[in-house]
Amino acid sequence: MTGAPGRDRLTAVVERAIEQHLPGGTYGVDVPSMAREVVRQVRRQLVFERLEETKAKLAGTLEGNAARAEEASQGDAP
Repeated sequence: MTGAPGRDRLTAVVERAIEQHLPGGTYGVDVPSMAREVVRQVRRQLVFERLEETKAKLAGTLEGNAARAEEASQGDAP
């Protein structure tokens, strides 16, 4: 493994996985760069998924708050 010092553990694991799936050598493939890109893409996708989850939770909270506010305003009506 020829990765740069300071790479994180996930990148090192991905690097090893790539090397294991390239039978007969790396054929000039820049494995460390490929591993970093894979990890970057996965982390980016996780951020988008978390954002969507947060957005859905927030929408639910806002709808609940709006419904309670409407109930409260109707309770104040004569």
